[in-house]
Amino acid sequence: MRRLTALLLVPLAAVGLVGVATPAYAGGGDTTAVAINTKDGFDLFRLAFQIKRATGDVVDNGNAAVAYASCTECQTIALSIQIVLISGYDSSTVSPENVAIAINENCTLCDTLASAYQFVLTAEGNLHFTAAGNQRLAEIRRQLLALRKSGLTAAEIQAKVDALMTELADILSTELVPAGNSGANAAPSGSPSAAPATASPTGATSDAPTAQPLDTSSPSESPSDSPSTDPSATASP
Repeated sequence: MRRLTALLLVPLAAVGLVGVATPAYAGGGDTTAVAINTKDGFDLFRLAFQIKRATGDVVDNGNAAVAYASCTECQTIALSIQIVLISGYDSSTVSPENVAIAINENCTLCDTLASAYQFVLTAEGNLHFTAAGNQRLAEIRRQLLALRKSGLTAAEIQAKVDALMTELADILSTELVPAGNSGANAAPSGSPSAAPATASPTGATSDAPTAQPLDTSSPSESPSDSPSTDPSATASP
């Protein structure tokens, strides 16, 4: 039976305005979403969503979401979602990092959020998503992008994202199969999940929720989340 393990990193959250990026397969590297808002009455939304493949002795992918607001009556949102698929059990060091930072500076009536999710899974060989899994991933991306013009508060956006990340964890548990196999019976074992953490932005002048430092729990059968800033990636898994 094929073994699959996952490392869970706890998501971070804060409150703000952003721009958007869609997910792509990429080899190694970091994912970041950075939103810097200094315009009064302006809403900024940044989204990064990437799938990374990793091999080798050291796996140290980073995921980060950063939201900075210095404005009046503004919203600033940064969301970063990273999935790391590690092929083989040869890595001696697996130390992914997931970070979310939200800062309000000289900000009045600011709504600022930084939220990062990182899922890290290890299997004996290469994995890919089933056709149904790709369809479900596409729907999650569509719903994340729809948040940009949703008119929701940062707290409401965070609640929506949390629900979507629960759905993503289910996809990782049931719709990943070995390369060359598209059937659902070969789905990996384990139950990936991500639990968010929240904190208030530094220097915040409003009550909007924000992100706390990441909980780096030891490897378990659950994926982890972390931020990235690649607004241009467009390839789908």
